[in-house]
Amino acid sequence: MAGIIIYLAISLLVSLVFVVLGVNQLRSKVPVALNTGEVPPREDELTDMSEWNHKHGRNLIIYGCALFVTMSAFIYFLKKFDNTVFQMVVFFIVIFGEIAWLEIEHSLLKKKLIKKP
Repeated sequence: MAGIIIYLAISLLVSLVFVVLGVNQLRSKVPVALNTGEVPPREDELTDMSEWNHKHGRNLIIYGCALFVTMSAFIYFLKKFDNTVFQMVVFFIVIFGEIAWLEIEHSLLKKKLIKKP
C-alpha cells in the first residue's frame, strides 16, 4: 500500500508541473512556447496573443490532469488484472496519444494565429 501512495504522490507532483506551467502561460503577458527550445513568436507575428497564451495554457492544464488520471488508472488496473504487458502497451499508447494531442493542438494554433508573411 505504501508503494501505491508513493507512486500516486509522485504522479501528482509530475502532473502539477504541467498544471502550474499552464497557469503561468494563461497569465503571461508575452507570447509563450509549448516546446522546449522552441522560440515563441513575437507579439507582432500573432493575430491574437491572448488567445495564443490562453489556449496553450489551457492545453497544458488539461494535459496535466489527463496525465494524472492515466497514471492513476494504470496503477489501479495493474493491481486488478494480471496481464502486465498488455497494460504497459496501452499505458504507453495513451501517454504518447496525449503528447500527440498537445503537438496537434500546437500546430493548429500556429496555423490559425501566426500571421502569414
